[in-house]
Amino acid sequence: MVPPLLFLLLERPPVITLTKPVGSPDDAYRALLGHTYSCAACRAGAHCTTAVRLGRAWREARR
Repeated sequence: MVPPLLFLLLERPPVITLTKPVGSPDDAYRALLGHTYSCAACRAGAHCTTAVRLGRAWREARR
């Protein structure tokens, strides 16, 4: 039996690029939203270090 959200990861693993600098606050926010939409840990409410990094990048871009 496959756990409830694991089938999403098996179909299409999330693609996250942290090496490219984010140009605008909108781009940073879209990256954060895209990650939280595709990350099983974020969707389950678990702690995700990638979401923390993307959130910090978004706050930095807004300054």
